[in-house]
Amino acid sequence: MTDIYWTYEVDGSTSFDDSTRIATEYDAEGALIGERPYTAEENARAEQNIANEQAVENKTTVEINLEEDLAAMQAILDQTNAELRADPSQEIKSIAKAVRRLIRSALDDYSGTE
Repeated sequence: MTDIYWTYEVDGSTSFDDSTRIATEYDAEGALIGERPYTAEENARAEQNIANEQAVENKTTVEINLEEDLAAMQAILDQTNAELRADPSQEIKSIAKAVRRLIRSALDDYSGTE
């Protein structure tokens, strides 16, 4: 996760540290002007950045799980009907998880990984 980013202006620059929520301002020569807490707008941007980064991580996890789901679905298909009838609960859960991941992928909703 990227915690610090910079903005540059003609007369100086500002660094924003999302982990501490402190903005540090510098003049054009790079000398420290001062530090201040984030404004409401900067806090909102930081929260959105965190949510975006989490969604990217979740998407990667969903994609990995979908690949694993292929093998799990093949294992279910390879079972005999008698084996499936004996205890279908685990197969039902595996299928439900796979379908939920497919729906997340189709809807581009990566608020979770399962």
